[in-house]
Amino acid sequence: MPSLHPENAPLLGLQSNGQRGVQTSEEATPESHEQPKHNMAWALFLSAACVMMAGYLLTTASVDRNGQTSIRAAAELEGAALGDGKKSGAKSSPSYTKVQTLSFQIYTGGAPAFTVDELTGKEKRNHECKGLHSYGQAENSDAMQCYLGLEDTAEDVQRRLSIMADAVNKAHDVSDKDDSTLKIFIAPEFYFRGLDGAFLSKEDENGECSDICHILSGLENLAANKRFENWLFLFGTVIASEALPKDDDFDYQFYNFAPLYKGFDPATSKRIGKNFIVPKRYVSNMDFLTPIRHLTNKTIAMELIDEKNHVSDTTLMNPHANGIKKYSNKMWDRYKDELTTLGYDMIQYGWFFVDGISFSVEICLDHLAHRALMTYMADVVTGGKTRIPSSANDSVEWVGIPKHQAQISLVSSAGMEVSVASLALANGGHVFLQDGMDGALSPHSTYGEDKCNPNAYEFFGGSQSVKRTAVISPTDVTFEYEMNMDFKDHDLYPESGLRSWKDVLNGVFSSTAYQPKLTVYHPVNITLT
Repeated sequence: MPSLHPENAPLLGLQSNGQRGVQTSEEATPESHEQPKHNMAWALFLSAACVMMAGYLLTTASVDRNGQTSIRAAAELEGAALGDGKKSGAKSSPSYTKVQTLSFQIYTGGAPAFTVDELTGKEKRNHECKGLHSYGQAENSDAMQCYLGLEDTAEDVQRRLSIMADAVNKAHDVSDKDDSTLKIFIAPEFYFRGLDGAFLSKEDENGECSDICHILSGLENLAANKRFENWLFLFGTVIASEALPKDDDFDYQFYNFAPLYKGFDPATSKRIGKNFIVPKRYVSNMDFLTPIRHLTNKTIAMELIDEKNHVSDTTLMNPHANGIKKYSNKMWDRYKDELTTLGYDMIQYGWFFVDGISFSVEICLDHLAHRALMTYMADVVTGGKTRIPSSANDSVEWVGIPKHQAQISLVSSAGMEVSVASLALANGGHVFLQDGMDGALSPHSTYGEDKCNPNAYEFFGGSQSVKRTAVISPTDVTFEYEMNMDFKDHDLYPESGLRSWKDVLNGVFSSTAYQPKLTVYHPVNITLT
C-alpha cells in the first residue's frame, strides 16, 4: 500500500507515492448526461418507457400452459429499452453463479437525549449523552438527540474499525465457502459519523494520515485478505465536512460517501479495480441534526447542556434545514484523477460492474429519488454515452450502462426500505438493503394493504432482500416481487461471550435501540444476462 498524505486529496487526506500501478485510458473520465426534469415530464417519460418495454416483452415472451409467462432473464430483456441488444463490453473473470448477503445490523442513528427509567417509568437523561455538546433534532422529529463519538477522533476511528472487523470476521465464519458464491457484506449508512456529526477534513501539518485516510486504509486492509477473494464489501457511509473560506456563503462543505471494496489476495493482486468511492447525491432530512444553538426551546437546552460546557458551535449545521438538498459533486470531479492514482475508482452514477456482474448502488434517499433508475433512463434518451467502471482481472475499463439493468442492487441506508418504483433490476435480479434504524424490526412484506395504493408492495425490516421477476399474463404485463425470508440472525456479541455488547459500543454507538447482529441469507442464484 502506498504512503498516504493529504496534499493531493484534501478531503480524504490522501496522497500516493506513485508505487501503485494504475490502468488509464481515453475513456477514464466518465461523462454525465443527466439533466433536470420536472415531475410531470418525468412521469410521462417513465410511462412511455414502460410502454416500450411492455411491447418488447409481448413480442418476445412465450406463454406456458397456465397462460402465464415468466420472461427469460436479461438475455431477452436486453435491449428492451434501446432495442439493439448491444453488449456493454463489461469484463469478467470469476464465474459466480450464486450470491449470499451478510448484512451487518447496528443502530447508527443519534442517541436519544432522554430515555425512560425501567423501574419508575419516568423520563431521565440518557447517560450516553452526558457531557456532550452535540445536541440537536432531526428535521422530521421533535425528539432531542446527540451525536455519539470520542473527543479523540483517531481513537474514535479505531473503535469503529474494530467493531467493523468483528462483524467482518463473524461474517466469514458463518458464510458459504463455495468459491462460486459471491459473498456481499453490507453495513448501514452513518457508520462513520463522529462526535459533531461528521469527521472534519483538514490537512495535517506534518503530512500524516488524516481520520478519513485512516478509515479508508483500515477498511482496505480488511478486504486485502486471501480469504475474501470472493467477497464484496459495502462498508456503510462516511460523513465528512470541509471548512470553507470565511467569505463563502456557507461554513462547511458536506460529504456523505460509501467505501466499497472487492476482496483480494494481496500476494497475487495488483490492487487495481478493488477500491471504490460511492458519493451520495441527495441530502436527507435525517443526515444531520439541527444543532441546539438554532432551536428555540431554551428550557431543554439548559436542561441538557451543563453551564461549564454550554458552547455548541462545533456541532455542524444541518445543510438540509438551510435549503441544501444535494451534496456537491464539484469536489469529486476535482479529485477524481487523484483518487485514481490512489487506487480508488469513483462510482459516480450509481452503476458499476465487478467480474462481469452488473450492479447498481444507492445510499438511502438516493434510492427513494430513483437515482439508479433515473440515470439508466436518462442514459437511454441521450444515446447511451454514460460510462461506468467495470472491474475484473486487476484492471478497470469504463463501459456503458447495461441495457438489461442491474443483476444485483445494493442500498445502504438509515431510515429507508426497498421501493419497487425505484428498482432498475434485470429480470430475476435481487436488491439487498441494510438499514441503520430498523434493525429491531423483523423482515416482512405486505401487498395491497395501503388503501391509497391498493396494488403496492411494501417491505419492512432492517435487512431486506427482494427478487423482482417480470411476468406476462393474459391481462397484465407487470413485475412481481418476492422477499427472501431464508435467513438466520447471529448476535455479534452474544450474552454468553467474553465481551458485553454495550461495553463494546460505549461512546461510539448508542445501545438504546437494539443489539448488533448479522443477518445471513441463504445463497440465491445470480440472474443470467
